Amino acid sequence: MQSSLVPKCLLVIAKSARMLVQMCVDSGCEVVAIDCFVDSDTRQMAKQTYQVSSLAWDDISAAVAAVREIYGLTELLYGSGLEAYPETLSYLEEDWRIIGNSAATFHHIQDKRGFFARLDSLAIRHPLLVFTKPEDSVDWLLKPWRGEGGLGIRRCNSVDFADGYWQRYIEGRSLSVLFAASRDEVELIGFNEQWVDDCYSEHPFMFGGIASHAEVPVAIQTEIADCLGRLAKSYELRGLNSLDFMLQGDNCYVLEINARISASAQLYGKSLLMKHLQAYQNRLDASVELSKEPSAYQIIYAQKKVTIPERLTWPIWVVDRPNPSAIVATGEPICSIIASGKNSGQVLDNLHRQQRILANLLETGL
Repeated sequence: MQSSLVPKCLLVIAKSARMLVQMCVDSGCEVVAIDCFVDSDTRQMAKQTYQVSSLAWDDISAAVAAVREIYGLTELLYGSGLEAYPETLSYLEEDWRIIGNSAATFHHIQDKRGFFARLDSLAIRHPLLVFTKPEDSVDWLLKPWRGEGGLGIRRCNSVDFADGYWQRYIEGRSLSVLFAASRDEVELIGFNEQWVDDCYSEHPFMFGGIASHAEVPVAIQTEIADCLGRLAKSYELRGLNSLDFMLQGDNCYVLEINARISASAQLYGKSLLMKHLQAYQNRLDASVELSKEPSAYQIIYAQKKVTIPERLTWPIWVVDRPNPSAIVATGEPICSIIASGKNSGQVLDNLHRQQRILANLLETGL
């Protein structure tokens, strides 16, 4: 029986909507999706899909209008990709009920100067950063004002000049925490280990993958929970969000908040949409069952130009599947893989095994 919290049908908007579509379908909610890829598994699960060139308002407005006219929907869920186009949320909010953070909250989170100033005001530790080019070029990262998935981040050197800001590089573990925020409380869903795909010099900090149930010292968990309590109240966060941070020794350094459902949500079971809806409606409780099995998600990028075989049979653990005959350029994502196991070591072993199987599959088409 479908929960009264779950809408009958939702509009989902994201750069890649497959994960959110899957979450909705798993919860008994039909979906109309607008995204930039319209992968084959997204098309199979969604009631209707609309492919767009970007999430800029000018590029999606016609599709949004069509969804309203054809399906009469009034509620939407958004995912990654709007970081580069936060103004799109403002337009959407005029006519749609957004299930998640408001456009104002999303804008404030994306304001880097304001975000780090707020961290300072809340006494939350973060890496040293400056908004004018540092005199020394050692151990600085140049980061764009708007971006997601590590795109545009690079090490600073003497010739760098860009419209962005500089952050001191910290050597350590790259971690995140998935959490649900309501008006009155914050619930930590799980800590995750992240890694980059540094095969391409143009994007050396591009998001590569993430593994759930990361081992994090209790003292750090307590510190992060305290930070989230203050940040969630300060920004009026709602629903599922994630916070990225670096762990160096006994110190953690907050990097950013992803004020929308993040990739780690697909690693904690099939009921995470319910947790998002509970938090959004200020009704958090323990009724949502979360997966306790360690798992990982990894994006597979093209090492060279790839043409997807016409009759390729994808393994069940492959998601974000490109359409037959699609051409994927070097450095672009081909698909993603999800692995699970009894412990983190087994998860990573399975992930590496699946990578080898997939590489052979794409090479032979068999």
